[in-house]
Amino acid sequence: MKTQKITLSGGFHNVRRIDLRIKNGELSEGQYKRLGKHMCGIKKCICGWRGYELEGINRTVFYEMLVEVGYKSFCK
Repeated sequence: MKTQKITLSGGFHNVRRIDLRIKNGELSEGQYKRLGKHMCGIKKCICGWRGYELEGINRTVFYEMLVEVGYKSFCK
């Protein structure tokens, strides 16, 4: 099992950094929810997590992970 550490910080709400360990190139639903609450826990906010800093992974690959896990959790 291959793990990869990524770090996100800043963004529209200037949040502190959060570290995630991605296993086998996939973000879990729990990590997705935790990240959403961390980056913007404000209900009905439309910030879209803009302007955050990302370390340890290509931004495009990370966006694809977000879309994939968001789709899986939406379809349940």
